[in-house]
Amino acid sequence: MTETGKIREIKGNLIIIAPEKGAACFGCTNQECQAGGGIITAENTSALPLKTGQEVEVGVQGATLLGQSLTALLPPALSFAGGYVLGRLLFPESGEGAAAGIGVVFLFAAAFIVYLIRKRKPAGMAYTVTRIIN
Repeated sequence: MTETGKIREIKGNLIIIAPEKGAACFGCTNQECQAGGGIITAENTSALPLKTGQEVEVGVQGATLLGQSLTALLPPALSFAGGYVLGRLLFPESGEGAAAGIGVVFLFAAAFIVYLIRKRKPAGMAYTVTRIIN
């Protein structure tokens, strides 16, 4: 996932970028950038010679994206499976519908817990400056 924008401010290794107008990422269709005043915060891990006003491309590394996806999706999926198995063990005569219902309750509970954890402790910096366009 990559975005382009102009550098507004440089604070050490952190770069404040204003994304292109009309550009929208696939995940949120630019809602997050608009809510934050059109700001993306990125790191200059490659030690590129950056200056205010330059147009740059920022991206998320695949490993970071995979890690964040797994921490968001894996606990609810495993909770559903655990709830389903628990439902089958506790209520064997009730059938698959009750077990699936218990699994769904566990799924939503785990998703809510993941949400609360991420709300209190957000994921680390995801964007890094990948190249200078202008």
